[in-house]
Amino acid sequence: KDIPGTSAVSPGSSKECAPDTESPSGTGEADYCRRILVRDAKGTIREIVLPKGLDLDRPKRTRTSFTAEQLYRLELEFQRCQYVVGRERTELARQLNLSETQVR
Repeated sequence: KDIPGTSAVSPGSSKECAPDTESPSGTGEADYCRRILVRDAKGTIREIVLPKGLDLDRPKRTRTSFTAEQLYRLELEFQRCQYVVGRERTELARQLNLSETQVR
């Protein structure tokens, strides 16, 4: 179905959300696609096709606020070795009271 003033936008030329004529719902839509309507700054409404697996409702992760001391130590380690791995990462994370992912 066409909606006046809209255009379908899909990422690249991927077939991930191409219409599925054998869809059990009989709508001709792939069951793993989600269509949303968005209005741009000029007021134009566009239809965007996204994979249903993309969790748009999940809240964003809060950004980590590092202390001045943590930043200083992390920068020193980065200058010494850009890839801190293994025991060094575990130990640095423990010393700075951060997770290993934050140290990475």
